[in-house]
Amino acid sequence: MNKEISLEQIISDVVMFFDRNKKLIISFTFIAVLAVFLFQKLKPAFYETSSIATSGISAYERIPEDEDVLNQRTAINLINNLQLDVDKQDYKSIAVKLNVTSEIAASVKFIEAEQLLRQDKDEKFHNTPKFQINLLIRNSEYILDIQNGLKYYFDENNYVKRYKSEFNTSNDMMIIQIDDEISELKSLRQKENINMNMSSFRVLSRAEDNEIQNQIIDLANLKNLINTQNLISSLDYVKDFTKTEVAERKVVVWGSAIGFIAFIISIIIAIIIEVKQKAKKN
Repeated sequence: MNKEISLEQIISDVVMFFDRNKKLIISFTFIAVLAVFLFQKLKPAFYETSSIATSGISAYERIPEDEDVLNQRTAINLINNLQLDVDKQDYKSIAVKLNVTSEIAASVKFIEAEQLLRQDKDEKFHNTPKFQINLLIRNSEYILDIQNGLKYYFDENNYVKRYKSEFNTSNDMMIIQIDDEISELKSLRQKENINMNMSSFRVLSRAEDNEIQNQIIDLANLKNLINTQNLISSLDYVKDFTKTEVAERKVVVWGSAIGFIAFIISIIIAIIIEVKQKAKKN
């Protein structure tokens, strides 16, 4: 019975405490939430968008393929390196790298690339040949400029240009060699098909003929593969950046967080005031 009375008394005291200090608690919490709301609405807007891209840099470098996919570490590092300039507010450097104006460069708030993964049936994660570029920008009108600027940044990178040139040159030479080999095989097949054994009037056996034909097909497939490799760009967009018009202000998140903190602080203040008032009476 004493416990029930004690619990009832505690609840009653808590209710009376909030009733006595409701003006302080409500006003303090309301002012804090209102301040956050006004700040979020009045501060410069930011627009968040992302794209999905792939890069052939690892192919240029002849890096062994990881699980039969292009390795994207170099491309990801190149993009993430731009964030170092953003952190330093070195917008002139960004403008030069992306071939954009200083105003457009200064609009970049955050840029980051991250590897896209796939999950197999065993719930293990594996790399894919694609990565995601996350962009936070002050002016949504500049999103396309940044997208084109990143393409320029990759295409004009001296390291990438050097390796891409060597990659394409070696592939072109290989294609010439393949064409020569195919021509020789076709010529050999033609000659042997008409080269009869005068004693038995037999032509080239079907097995030998098929073997040469298979070699020609394999070389033709290899040539197609190399031609496809030559199309690999230093940076290609699988999905462009979305030109969003919705600003990222996070009013609800910040308002809720600050409101809760203000509520707790107002209770602490109310307790301190009541303790002081009781101390004065005593």
